[in-house]
Amino acid sequence: MIERTLIILKPDCVKRGLVGKVIEIFETVGLKLMAAKMLKPSVDVIKNHYSGTPEWIKEMGEKTIASFKQSGGDIAKTFKTQDPAQLGKFIYDRLIKYWMEGPIVVMVWSGPNAVVVARKLRGHTIPALAVPGTLLAQYSFDSSTLSSSLDRVVKTFIHASGSVEEAEREIKYWFKDEKFKEYEREVDELYLN
Repeated sequence: MIERTLIILKPDCVKRGLVGKVIEIFETVGLKLMAAKMLKPSVDVIKNHYSGTPEWIKEMGEKTIASFKQSGGDIAKTFKTQDPAQLGKFIYDRLIKYWMEGPIVVMVWSGPNAVVVARKLRGHTIPALAVPGTLLAQYSFDSSTLSSSLDRVVKTFIHASGSVEEAEREIKYWFKDEKFKEYEREVDELYLN
């Protein structure tokens, strides 16, 4: 089944000159680039990309707690709280600041199982925990403990939609009613016929 997914290359990806490498990796596995644009989003645009619901914010806090436990860090000492909702709000605010550091590249990719394939290529959202060979393992070593010591979020440099439903919502958000031009490639003939 052909799916579409949204990939966002964050400011650190652009600053480090990794845009071409990421595109090459996605194309090499057979995903098809359907749309791309570079922009510097406003705070409101970034806030609206994330759900920002209390559940989502609490989940962000829980992920931070788990990451600290895994790395042996002392979350209570670092953040002066262990409350997932408070931690999530703190991380959310830092995340918005991170996205404001420069331009981003927003892309739509399609292909069989595009959402799962893109997430596997990206790797774990804590680069220090990413499986070797994934983008985050190859191009980052960041962790929750390192980033908190520098008063910032973990720099993951690439966003990949987490589900088909999330991808469709994000694509509609970033590309509104845009119609995507279909085109054929040799790899499509090899795998899809």
